[in-house]
Amino acid sequence: MLRLTHADVNFDAGTLHIRHTKFNKSRVIPLAPDLVRRLAGYRTLAMEHFGSQLPQAPFFRSPRGGRYSIIALRAAFHETLKAAGIDHAAGGRIRLHDLRHSFAVVRLLLWCEQNVDLAAKLPLLATYLGHVGLASSQRYLQLTQDLMGEITRRHHARFGYLIQEGSR
Repeated sequence: MLRLTHADVNFDAGTLHIRHTKFNKSRVIPLAPDLVRRLAGYRTLAMEHFGSQLPQAPFFRSPRGGRYSIIALRAAFHETLKAAGIDHAAGGRIRLHDLRHSFAVVRLLLWCEQNVDLAAKLPLLATYLGHVGLASSQRYLQLTQDLMGEITRRHHARFGYLIQEGSR
């Protein structure tokens, strides 16, 4: 996100073009409609403040007009946690990178709730995360209580007839 430019945000298609990340990979990721609206609102405010934006200009501009540094981004993240009343020191530090873990688990949970074919969707999750394959994405998938409930529900719906009450 630090290197995201105006040219990388496609409001009409509702996508972000993430360029040259780890292993020099690039990818296009879809955005939820509400996020597209929020980004469009941000762009309008940025244009009012900084004037017209060139395609190669940073999408998220620092108060001075340049790119944010990783140090500034981390500081803003910790300020956001503080404003939300989240003690990032309690029970271990919450890191900016932990948002990737949360995204992966929530996306998987939503797919489970929608009863989609996970075998078809899991490669998309790897793409969203910018990984070469699914094996790299596995470390982001943590079993949560909600996810366990959905897995249990899916398996019961598919194989529940095999379990009979009171049988030994």
